[in-house]
Amino acid sequence: MSQVPSLEDFERHLQQPWQLCWDEGEGVTITLVEAYEGVAMTARYHCYSAIFAQPEGLQLPQHCYRLRSPEGGEWEAMLTPIGPDEEGDRHLLQALFHVKRPKPAESLL
Repeated sequence: MSQVPSLEDFERHLQQPWQLCWDEGEGVTITLVEAYEGVAMTARYHCYSAIFAQPEGLQLPQHCYRLRSPEGGEWEAMLTPIGPDEEGDRHLLQALFHVKRPKPAESLL
């Protein structure tokens, strides 16, 4: 299990089902509906966000969940409720990431 999924991990799996788990195996299938780059704190960081739609009738609280991609990658992530989708049928959860950018390689020239 890697520490943080990348924006590319999310973009590869838009509109696909993901597993959201908590406690001892309890979980639910959610759908990744949006992934986008955000505004970083400084140039040393990369900021991005993933938004997931919950099944109709479900409204989970903010919590640190285990998030499993369709390919089986698994991460711990804090997800926060941000309201219903545009149709008002499903509630959304957002994961927001601020990660350090890798240091640029020094030129050998």
